Amino acid sequence: MHYREQLKIIQSLQIPSDTDTRMDCPFCYHPNSFIINNTNGKLSWYCFHASCEAKGMFQQEKTMDDIKAFLSLKKPKKDFTIPKHFTLPIGRAENYLLRNNCYDAYAKGLAKIRYDVRQDRIVFLINNNNKITGAIGRAMSRETYPKWYKYSSDERSPFLCGTSRTAVVVEDCASACAVSRDYTGFALMGTNFLDEYIPYIKKYSKAIIALDRDATTKSFDIANQIGYYIPTEVKILKDDLKYFKPDEIKEMLCKRKDYQD
Repeated sequence: MHYREQLKIIQSLQIPSDTDTRMDCPFCYHPNSFIINNTNGKLSWYCFHASCEAKGMFQQEKTMDDIKAFLSLKKPKKDFTIPKHFTLPIGRAENYLLRNNCYDAYAKGLAKIRYDVRQDRIVFLINNNNKITGAIGRAMSRETYPKWYKYSSDERSPFLCGTSRTAVVVEDCASACAVSRDYTGFALMGTNFLDEYIPYIKKYSKAIIALDRDATTKSFDIANQIGYYIPTEVKILKDDLKYFKPDEIKEMLCKRKDYQD
């Protein structure tokens, strides 16, 4: 499909400003393989599926909302306050942590995790230099939308979990917790490596990019971006790391070759 035809379809989706959205591809219909980013007036899209060639970029005229959003960045940020309705993760929330290999990180204090009783979400608190600066919640129910919800929209820090000098770059917070026994999980909370993440990644001696298989192209893009600062390698995995035990994760990430079926 030609660029203009792609652009017409992308614009018809009316993606809100300052949004990074992952969805089913509107061109090849492959599930959850399509990323649309609408930031600072620049609209970009890309499908990670190997047989799909959908991708492009379009510079839009800045709207008044874009200008207001830019000016708001100049204002001092308010400190993040943990809502009073966040509770300790027990019951269903605790079962989620156990199923997704997050419980050890929580029990050892490597990750601060709560449960949002109002939205029915597991909440991962973002700890930036021993200060809670934000939070991101994962829906417990399929009926709850969106699946991931940022409680502080202006927070540009990654979710980090672990004390190792080797960072494993993953998509979500649960995977970051799952790798934390032997590595430091570095969750993008998406598939984009933001410029704001660079000061954080530079603190590590090595980075391993371990995103979902559908994001293979993005993985190598991120590796090129990070590799300028520290040694970096890409691992193409058979499944998300949160579904594996620590010993399995260590075996997969230590292999010289990518772990595939």
